[in-house]
Amino acid sequence: MGNSTASTLSEIEQTRSRLERDIGELAERLPAPAIWLKRLAGVAVGGGVGGSLFWFVAHRIRNRAKKGKEEKAEKALKNAPAAVVQSPVIQVLPPEWSERLGELFETGQWKGPAIAIGSVWLLLRWMELRRLKRLTKAMLAP
Repeated sequence: MGNSTASTLSEIEQTRSRLERDIGELAERLPAPAIWLKRLAGVAVGGGVGGSLFWFVAHRIRNRAKKGKEEKAEKALKNAPAAVVQSPVIQVLPPEWSERLGELFETGQWKGPAIAIGSVWLLLRWMELRRLKRLTKAMLAP
């Protein structure tokens, strides 16, 4: 570089203008699809990062809200009288059947009915598969 400050500044400006000109030429030589591909890649990366950040924040907010509801429910259960707090029970079987099943489990005689029910289920499945096989053959026949 030159000895004086003015010559140094002029050399820096010349170098800067030469670099800008070279970059401009390279940008003009770059084919249009490559430019669009570069933009598309930028949008995809930006969208992926933005989407990931959105779901991360949404997940955290949802977890905090769920945790707050659980804490409120626990407080309500602690403050509720003992007679009001009951576990929900859905009765699927009629009471007579459930009593009979309870007796079978207590005496250890549950294996016979379990084998019978399982055998009936297997028989029905086997019949269904045979019918499907016949139907498939009939549909594929010319």
